[in-house]
Amino acid sequence: MQRLHRCLSLAALAFMASLLAAGGASAADGASVMIIFDASGSMAGLLEPKGRQTKVAMAREALRSALTHASPQTRIGVATFGHRRGGCSDVEIIRTPQPVDANALTAPLAQLRPRGRGPIALALREAAKQLPAGDATGSTSRSTGPRSVILIHDGADNCQQDVCAAAVELGMAGIAAHVVSLGTSADDLAKMACIPQATGGRHFKAETPEQVEAAVAEAVRIASGEPGAVALSPGATAPPWATQDALPVPSSGPAALHLRALWAPNTEPLGMPLQWTVARKDDPDTILFDAWTSNPVVPIEPGAYIVSVRGALLSASRTVTVRDNRPMAVPIVLGAGHMRVRVLTQRSNVPLTDAVVTVSTADGAPLAVFKSADAQALLPPGRYRVSAEAGLVRTEQAVTVAEGRAAQVDLALNVGRLELTALARKGAADSFEAPLFVIMEDDPPRGRREVARSAASQAEFVLPPGTYYVVARQGGVEARERLEIGPGDVVRRTVDVAVGRLALTTVAPGTMAGNAVTYTIKRIDDPGQDAIWTSRPTPILFLPAGRYRVEGRYGMTNLAAARDVEVKAGQTTQLPIEHQAATLRVRLTGIGAGLAEVVWEVRDQTGRTVWSSSQTEDAAVVQAGRYLVTADTNGRHEQRNVELRSGDSATVQVRAD
Repeated sequence: MQRLHRCLSLAALAFMASLLAAGGASAADGASVMIIFDASGSMAGLLEPKGRQTKVAMAREALRSALTHASPQTRIGVATFGHRRGGCSDVEIIRTPQPVDANALTAPLAQLRPRGRGPIALALREAAKQLPAGDATGSTSRSTGPRSVILIHDGADNCQQDVCAAAVELGMAGIAAHVVSLGTSADDLAKMACIPQATGGRHFKAETPEQVEAAVAEAVRIASGEPGAVALSPGATAPPWATQDALPVPSSGPAALHLRALWAPNTEPLGMPLQWTVARKDDPDTILFDAWTSNPVVPIEPGAYIVSVRGALLSASRTVTVRDNRPMAVPIVLGAGHMRVRVLTQRSNVPLTDAVVTVSTADGAPLAVFKSADAQALLPPGRYRVSAEAGLVRTEQAVTVAEGRAAQVDLALNVGRLELTALARKGAADSFEAPLFVIMEDDPPRGRREVARSAASQAEFVLPPGTYYVVARQGGVEARERLEIGPGDVVRRTVDVAVGRLALTTVAPGTMAGNAVTYTIKRIDDPGQDAIWTSRPTPILFLPAGRYRVEGRYGMTNLAAARDVEVKAGQTTQLPIEHQAATLRVRLTGIGAGLAEVVWEVRDQTGRTVWSSSQTEDAAVVQAGRYLVTADTNGRHEQRNVELRSGDSATVQVRAD
C-alpha cells in the first residue's frame, strides 16, 4: 500500500467538503446548474497564437455542443460578466435555471462584446442565488436535486475580491463549482484552484480548441449528475461515516474490485462518498472507472491496476494485482484523524447553532469556514487552529489531530442572545415589510455606536454581555428600548412599532397625469411633526398611528384636493384623492397668429392668477370653477369669462388681427 500526499491548499479545501463530496443522486433527480460565462475584455483574445476563433466564440460553441447532450431533467441557467458597463459590479443573470434549450441558452451569448473587468467572486455569489434552496442544513435535498455552477473563464478575479471566500460560501450551501480555465496562466490557475477544491468540484485546464470542447462537455455532464455536499451529522459521538454498509466480499463470482476506504487502520469502511478512480498500471492515463460514490464494486479483468481515492483533504492510492477471476477486497487507508467541534455559550452551555467556525493550519492559513454548533470531520494528522465566532465574540484553540485518534474541541463563547419580535399593533405580529432593528452600545467619549442590525420581523443577535439600545424602524417610525444582557442570558423583547400604512391614489377625469401630483401629509393631532412630501404616482407610506390631512396638488396650477384620514396601527388605509379637474385651452387665431406675440393669464374669482402662458396655443389642467381669461397681443387686451365643471374641456380663442 502506498499513501500519497495529503493536500492542504490555502483557503481552498472546505471543512464540510473534507467530510464528504458529492454522491448518491443522479440527473433524474433534477439537477440545477448555473453557467457563468466570462465576457471580460481578455476573452476577445485568441486561445492559440495562430488561432482563428476568439476565446469567447470558442467557449460559446463548446457550450452549445455540450448542452445538446445534457439530460432533459437538468435545469440550466446562464450568468455573465464584464460585457456591459465593464466595471466590478457588471454581472448579469441572462437566464434562470430552466429546462435545457441549447439555442435559448447560447443565443444571448452571441451578442456579448467582451470589454470590461472580471468580478468572478460576485458572479459566483449572484449565480448561486438563482439555484433552488437546499434543506435546513444548507445541503442538497432529494427534492431539489444536485446544484452546481460552471465557471468558464480565462483569468483570475481582478476586482480585488476573495474568490476563495465566495467558494467556501458555496461549499457550505452544498453547491458544487466546476471551473473551465481557457489558456489561463499558472499564477491565475493557482488563484482559482480553491473554487473547485472548496466545493467538491472539478477544475479543467484547456489550451486547445479540442480541450475546450472536451472540458466544457465534461463539466456539463458532471454538473447534470453529480450532487452537492452531504450535510454534517451534528451531535454524533463517533465518526458518522464509519459504517458497515459495505456489502461483504463474496467468496466466488466474477472478477471485481470491492473498494473500501478506511479512515485509519483496523477501522470500519467509510460510508461517505469519495472520488474513486481505477486505471491500468501500464497505462495510468486511461481511466477505467471514475465516480463519486462510497464502497464501489468495479468489474475488472486480471491484471495490475492503480486504485486512487480522494476527498477534499485526503487522498491515497495503491497498486492492485488481480490474478484470479474472482472478487477481491481492496481496502485503502486514508490515514486520518477524527475531530469533533462543539461551540457552546459560557456558563449555560447552550449550543450556538449560528456560530462561524474556521479551521486553519498551524501557521494561520485558513482552510475553510462553516456554520455549526456541533460538527465532525476527518483530517490529515497535524496541528490545526480552530476558532469560533458569534456576533462580536471570538475564541481560538490549537488542536493536534493524530492518525486513528479522535480529538474533541469544546469552544465556549461569553455571549448572550437577544431575540426581537416587531408588532405593528398591540398583540398582532407585523404583517408589513420587515422592520429594521439596529443594536447600539455606549462608546465613550464618542457616544453610541452601532454593533449589529437586521431587517426581519423576528431577529436574533448574539452579543457580549452588556447594556444595549434597541431601535426598531419601519418607514419613518421608530421605537426604542434599553436593555441588559448577561452571560448566557436569552433576552426576549417584543417591540411595538405602532405603524400603519397609507396608500394614496389620484382620481380625476380627463387627461390628468397621476405622475404630476405632489402629496403633502401633515399630522393633525400632533402639529409639531414635520410634514411629509412625495411626488410618487401611487405612494405607500409607513406612518405612526394618528390623524392626518393629505393634500394632492397637480402641477403648477390651482388644482388641488385634500382629505383627512386616520391611520391605524397594523392596518393599511386606502385613500383616493379625488380632483375636480377641467382642461382649459387657449388659442390665438387669424392671419399672422403664428408670428404674433401673446401673453395669456387665467385668474380665479378672487383675482389670483392661477396660470399664464406666452404660447400662441397652449392648455392647462385647472380646478373646476369660474375664470377670467385675458390675452394681450399686438397692443390689444382681450378678456373672456369661462365656467368649467369637473371633466369639462373648453377652448378660449382670440384673433390676432
